[in-house]
Amino acid sequence: MAIPTEKHSEIEALITAFTGRSRVDSIRANVCIFSEEGVDHSMMFKDDKSRKEYTISAMCQTCQDAV
Repeated sequence: MAIPTEKHSEIEALITAFTGRSRVDSIRANVCIFSEEGVDHSMMFKDDKSRKEYTISAMCQTCQDAV
């Protein structure tokens, strides 16, 4: 299970308002904040940087690549 990085509460509120979902809850539930697809940490990410990015943004590899 991934551990969400810490962010200021106002940043968390902004992300939730923008996406309609909690970044922290998405990471803890192993789902992408945008696509709502399940995230398999052992196979989904192409490298450690992408895996770390998930703990920051809650975006799966496909959404990371799209952004």
